[in-house]
Amino acid sequence: MPIQAVRRGISVARNGVGAFVLPCKKLTFRYCNWGGSSVGMRKYLNENLEKLSAETPGIEMQVDVKKGHPIIIGDYMNGRQKVICVRNMKPYEIAKKLQILRDASGQKLRRMKHPVYSTNQSPRGIWSPFHVLEQYRYKV
Repeated sequence: MPIQAVRRGISVARNGVGAFVLPCKKLTFRYCNWGGSSVGMRKYLNENLEKLSAETPGIEMQVDVKKGHPIIIGDYMNGRQKVICVRNMKPYEIAKKLQILRDASGQKLRRMKHPVYSTNQSPRGIWSPFHVLEQYRYKV
């Protein structure tokens, strides 16, 4: 077997190996300075924005003042965007929606037909204690 040198300069990024990078790269808060449906958003931003940006330094925060209902937009590494309307929500409800956007992967939601998705499917399937052969069961 011939000996080959290890190639340099070619690395495959694997999220979680070495350092974890959140898939969410930017959060945009849009609200109206005048509208009544933006009261919760204004209160949330006044009380929690500095704390939130200090907790997640890897996510860019942008605040836009525009007419209309308040929304939060999440931009992800894969180029997708997710938008959540937070009209007439209280600050703690906005925090829950923000947590959903921050922790999401940016992938489209899809129906799962199988409990495990893999590039290499197992020919035996998923192990379960209910699949034990009769000969190995305890007999009284």
